[in-house]
Amino acid sequence: MAGSLSGRNRRLSKMKKDIAVIIGLFLLIVILLIFGQSINTISFVNPRSNQVTDIKNQKKSTTVIINSLEVNALIAKTPAERKKGLSIKDLLPLNEGMLFVFSDSAQYGFWMKDMKFAIDIIWIDESKKIVDIATNVTTQPGKKDKQLTIYRPKSAAIYVLEVNSGLSELHNLRIGDSVNFEI
Repeated sequence: MAGSLSGRNRRLSKMKKDIAVIIGLFLLIVILLIFGQSINTISFVNPRSNQVTDIKNQKKSTTVIINSLEVNALIAKTPAERKKGLSIKDLLPLNEGMLFVFSDSAQYGFWMKDMKFAIDIIWIDESKKIVDIATNVTTQPGKKDKQLTIYRPKSAAIYVLEVNSGLSELHNLRIGDSVNFEI
């Protein structure tokens, strides 16, 4: 009889623990449902400007329009994103590209390291005007880093757009053309 009471007490104790866990999870879900709106947006402080920046507002892509050319461009803002560039892709759909965003205007050089397809490189200044275009830039397989051609603009730029080779000529893009996009 004592053995069955002891087993029964253990089962009751375990059942109480299970009920406590279920109630705790239920309360957590209720709290998240009630206060979820205030914690679903993650924010961080930009150490340079001490401004609060909303991570949700950090765009990953944007639509870039130049004359009749319209592309959905991935945005490369960080040094790591800019270093990889389009080399992360095996091919590029005609309506896609990559927009490189720099913090300062300069004559940024680009190379075709690890690229698998030819591109046009379009340098854009702070006023969103084209300052230079390198067309039909081809891949350079088998070349060492020191042997790769570095393409530089004639004038300083703060943005660089890479698109499929031939699109600049097809859409008649020229130096001085206005570029429309939002970051």
